[in-house]
Amino acid sequence: MKGKGEYPPDWPEIAAQVKAEAGGKCERCNHPHDQASGHVLTVHHLDGDKANVARWNLAALCQRCHLKVQGRVFLPQCYMFEHSEWFMPHVVGYYQSQGFDLVMVGATFMLVRLPRKEKELVSEANRIEAANAIESKPTEA
Repeated sequence: MKGKGEYPPDWPEIAAQVKAEAGGKCERCNHPHDQASGHVLTVHHLDGDKANVARWNLAALCQRCHLKVQGRVFLPQCYMFEHSEWFMPHVVGYYQSQGFDLVMVGATFMLVRLPRKEKELVSEANRIEAANAIESKPTEA
């Protein structure tokens, strides 16, 4: 998948925040950042758009996992099998951004269209959460 968009000016801070939230480990294989073994921690844009810094779109992945995932994820395509545990929050965030919610029915997730008002509330909650994360970021001395 060819990338699109441009990195925002505050990309270094955003990437550092995503890596910190992942505990300095790859979300997929759980390996810590370790340049010597090729597990260099990166941040992958799941939809391929560098300008899209919605949290659901950003995954902290080591270079090995980044290369395995890149170009193989197409979020609008429904996937009939269970998603990996690491990937589930990203899927949920994507569908919420599209006006859907995932609801457990038995042991299966179903997509449910959110009413317009709820969609606006989810978007507003995501915007506030992002703003709070930026404001609570510790300043460097």
